[in-house]
Amino acid sequence: MTAASLDGVVASKEILIVCGSGGVGKTSIAAAIALGAASRVGGKVLVITIDPAKRLASALGLEEIGNSESRVPDSAFKEAGLTPRGELWVAMLDMKESWDSLVLRHAPDAETASKILNNSLYDNITSRFVQSHDYIAMERLFEIHATGTYDLIVIDTP
Repeated sequence: MTAASLDGVVASKEILIVCGSGGVGKTSIAAAIALGAASRVGGKVLVITIDPAKRLASALGLEEIGNSESRVPDSAFKEAGLTPRGELWVAMLDMKESWDSLVLRHAPDAETASKILNNSLYDNITSRFVQSHDYIAMERLFEIHATGTYDLIVIDTP
């Protein structure tokens, strides 16, 4: 596949999910796709990792990334020998922050939200319940996509 044909595939998508077995380079591929899309295709591109290993920041030459989206500086493109036509944004799923945000958005009032957030059962469900990480990752993807802020969202999976 040539860069031009890959650009065509990328330009026609809203969400790309990079998945596979552990240790095969998913994070590097996700970073390369997002960097390439922002430099060659243009638009506003978000790459978000749901992998708690925190390797995406390193792959993009950043010190750290958080749950909130932050713009990758143009210097990251220059270091990769690229010129940006668009914007590259990055985020890393933080389970607790994402669950808390979900509660705050959907609770009928601040008092109810506070009661939920301070409940030990809530803490156990959000931190230890099987598949809670998967659920909140899908919820976060839905939330981000629904805003229409990004032309392309690239997901780096664990």
